[in-house]
Amino acid sequence: MTKQKRILLLRALQYIFHSLYFNFHYLPFKQAIRLPILLYKPDLLCCGGRILLQPEDGRIRTGMIQMGFRMVSIFPNSGITWENNGGTVIFRGHCRLGNGMAVSFGKHTTVEFGDDFLCTTSGKIVSYRGIKFGRSMRLGWDSLCMDTNFHPLYDMKAKRYKSASAPIEIGDYNWFGSKCTILPGVKTPERCIFGLGTVITRGCEAKSYCVMGGSPVRVLAENVMRDYNHDTEEDV
Repeated sequence: MTKQKRILLLRALQYIFHSLYFNFHYLPFKQAIRLPILLYKPDLLCCGGRILLQPEDGRIRTGMIQMGFRMVSIFPNSGITWENNGGTVIFRGHCRLGNGMAVSFGKHTTVEFGDDFLCTTSGKIVSYRGIKFGRSMRLGWDSLCMDTNFHPLYDMKAKRYKSASAPIEIGDYNWFGSKCTILPGVKTPERCIFGLGTVITRGCEAKSYCVMGGSPVRVLAENVMRDYNHDTEEDV
């Protein structure tokens, strides 16, 4: 067993009763007994709705979904905040929602995490309409993804309320840098990269194999991609 796995196991054992409750509350017995979901420092505000495990290869593994574990040393060790008011959450495989994460799901939403989803720290995901994350997506530090503005505006001329929400669909292998904001109605193709602090809104013309950023969002670099097999400067 590697040092990293030993540390993960020790941290998971500290909150094993939380993990047991969470798994058996949400999953069928044959899945729950394998403890596919491991929690660390969970703040369980509301455990409504349901969780569906639908991995691409059909295999349910212990710890395939990890929530709250510390992966970035410079952020406070604050675990994860979970609030599900009745929505459906689907996991297509491995998923890591790291330290300082907070998620909030409304009663009518469906949120789908593609296989190999990773947000190492301090991300916020808010969904009351619907979010679909493609496989191998990366959400940067302090980023926010929300499919609702919560407060509909009244159109005095049309005499009706405008919708405050719209579903979000993120393509495979997208990477959102630190402090990105993904707003209602955003749709992206595969292999998009968004630079630090980018605000991505409905109608943004995202392009594959490009780095985008600025306000309004524009292409900053073309013919580039993130290679997960050589993912740090030390690897190159």
